[in-house]
Amino acid sequence: MCIKFQGGLFKEGRYWSVEVPALDIVTQGKSKQDGYAMIKEAIELHVDRSGFKVEIVPSAGERFVVKAQGTANDKYLIALLLKQQRAKHGLSTAEVARRLGITKHAYAQYEQARSLPSLTKVEEFIHAMSKRAHFVLTVFEENDAA
Repeated sequence: MCIKFQGGLFKEGRYWSVEVPALDIVTQGKSKQDGYAMIKEAIELHVDRSGFKVEIVPSAGERFVVKAQGTANDKYLIALLLKQQRAKHGLSTAEVARRLGITKHAYAQYEQARSLPSLTKVEEFIHAMSKRAHFVLTVFEENDAA
């Protein structure tokens, strides 16, 4: 399995704004390449795990894909998604767990990257945080093209 998040960049004055909406991370660079380097660093700093690295793969137009290097690291990207979205909506782990009807400990396992939830579970978690949140989540086999 390989989890990928889509990002975008656009020229804003002298700088390129770079964002990964699902991860709620935005930064900027002096060039496209600098922007890619900055978003890569920002994501890796947010995960804050020794040896964790992401790959930024440019795609059509001003779009790119973010994926963890090594599918064993997918759980860290999902954990970051859950933490960022929970914080964005001003919720505690206890509140999200209550909305899901599970224990705080059970939910925390996913935010701590101790377990990798299914896509169905991730969608359930995001929906519990906000009825208006919408993401297209797709899982790719590791050998699929970026």
